[in-house]
Amino acid sequence: MGKAQIVTPLLLKEMKMEEERIEAEKKRVKEEAQQLALIFETVGAFKVKRKGGKGKQIFGSVTAQDVVDIIKAQLQRDVDKKIVDLPEIRETGEYIAQLKLHPEVTARIRLNVFAN
Repeated sequence: MGKAQIVTPLLLKEMKMEEERIEAEKKRVKEEAQQLALIFETVGAFKVKRKGGKGKQIFGSVTAQDVVDIIKAQLQRDVDKKIVDLPEIRETGEYIAQLKLHPEVTARIRLNVFAN
């Protein structure tokens, strides 16, 4: 069926080279995620404006899509909303959201929610 091969020194060398290439690619992806995390964390706080209600209350809540849109507008970076982990935001104040950029890299961003 052609699914198995005899192990030869040439085949072992090819397998080792492929493993090294895969490891180098994984390392490159992780380093890119770390650089992106550094960019997100050095930005400071992202400002989120919502229509205000009584006291500190806001109408609606801040969603992961809102965070993605703000990042796109301020940093021109596309981020998938699936990687955004944020607490329930229903009033004004400062919050911390996390972006899971890589299984080993998480960026923490600050969100300042204002009522207008």
